[in-house]
Amino acid sequence: MGKIQDFLITYENETKESPLTSFGGLPTFLEFLKAISFDKTVEQSLPATGNQGYAPVQYILSFLLTGSQFSLLNLTGGESVADVEELEKDSGLKRLVRQWEKSITSLKDRVFSLGRLRVFPSCSRIFAFLDKFNAPDEAEERDCTPKGKSKILSASDYFSGLQAINKEIIDKAQQLSPQKIATLDMDNNLVLSKKSNAQFSYKKFPSYGPFNVYWDEMDMMLASEFRDGNVPPGFEQLRVFKEALELLPSSVERVYHRSDSAGYQHELMEFLESGKSRFGKIEFAISASVTAEVRSLTCGLPEEEWKPVTYLDKDGIEVKTAQEVAEIAFIPSTKNKSKSAPVFRYIVTREAVNIQHEFNETGQLVFDTSATAEKKLHLEVMNDRAHKVFAIVTNRAETPLEILLWHRKRCGRSEEEHSRLTADMAGGRFPSDSFGENAAWWMVAILSQNLLKLFQKEALPKKLRRSRLKTLNRIFFRIALKIVKCGTGLKVKIPVDSTISELIEFAGQKIREIKARLSDQVRNKRQVYRDT
Repeated sequence: MGKIQDFLITYENETKESPLTSFGGLPTFLEFLKAISFDKTVEQSLPATGNQGYAPVQYILSFLLTGSQFSLLNLTGGESVADVEELEKDSGLKRLVRQWEKSITSLKDRVFSLGRLRVFPSCSRIFAFLDKFNAPDEAEERDCTPKGKSKILSASDYFSGLQAINKEIIDKAQQLSPQKIATLDMDNNLVLSKKSNAQFSYKKFPSYGPFNVYWDEMDMMLASEFRDGNVPPGFEQLRVFKEALELLPSSVERVYHRSDSAGYQHELMEFLESGKSRFGKIEFAISASVTAEVRSLTCGLPEEEWKPVTYLDKDGIEVKTAQEVAEIAFIPSTKNKSKSAPVFRYIVTREAVNIQHEFNETGQLVFDTSATAEKKLHLEVMNDRAHKVFAIVTNRAETPLEILLWHRKRCGRSEEEHSRLTADMAGGRFPSDSFGENAAWWMVAILSQNLLKLFQKEALPKKLRRSRLKTLNRIFFRIALKIVKCGTGLKVKIPVDSTISELIEFAGQKIREIKARLSDQVRNKRQVYRDT
């Protein structure tokens, strides 16, 4: 660029590599990864084949730091594989990553045929790494749609490695903040995509449809099955739920389940009631189909059966809504005919709506119940007013209002999770037309998000535990700091008046505590093993 001297301030390029990094909060995050032994987790789950070139842990770290979709890429706000080049331009960040790699014993023997010219893998090397997640037959295909086969997940060994990494992250979170209860919210997430192999979903746009299992108490994604967009949301939910149960830490004692109407499957509900899992009977609340029988029973309820839907706001003040709730005595015709088959409770809600109406020739009030309105709102006339009707099926013993409010909690957190994955973690920016590569891309978005949440929960102040990535970048990750050499190590220079100073000091203390707690747990396990 040379010099620009026509402005109030003179601009001039540096003649040598700058010690600055644009990602001042990342050294603390790297310390956190080391404290939870993330490098060892990756090495065990994605073992390297030979010692040539970059190791899997280097790819995963690059993804986390960069902003693309993998790891660091996600944390710094990137949206595609090409954003890795922005990391390569940051000389201070490259110093940090080199220092981090020195602490990993297995990386000391890595060999580069032409010498190592870059710290971060190039785009071509990243795509070559992603190709390992393709199964030999591209992906497992199943007859899950009326029009033919659709793809579900990738069956490659490498993909199983990503799932193993996520399970280890969940286990670490459980060690640091044990939870005895796991409320599992299951939901389908349609992600718009213009890739050539993206299938049209029931919402009439090309997409992929990952099916997610979210652990509410831990605030983490427990599992996700990557699917074509045209796979029905309810496809094989029982299998997915059983697989998710196997991922829960052994210290979890009780499990609950919530779902939308895609989970209204008697096979699934009967399993939850049966107590055949290691958690015994699993209590649930699932949105039920509003069939003609349900509508008839709802309309026939006496008025005194209906109770107002109220809830407490954040200040403890009771808020009354326009909705009412009641319970109906309903046994579906599709139920298992066995005498021993369980009978579930059905909770219904109604809400009066203002829609167009007119009087017919006989003077009776007629409501506009067009096919569209009827399908979306399940409109029924009660007390000369149109009401939209919804239903929930459950095996819980609480009051209808308590069950309704508990079921509705899934709508906030799990849907926010989808927004974080697709927007914050670039989960919606798929890298290629290959199903396996896109499945891996989605899974690494989940790893990035779970790692970030674990970092927020265990290493940052309470006020930042629910902050979105945009906020964290503004006050922590994307703060420019100076990185200088100090003997065989590095030193991060923090300006005197910088607001990041307190955050780094707070996080540093928490990370030391994390190391101590995890080390104590390992020693205790070894002692128990010796004693037995």
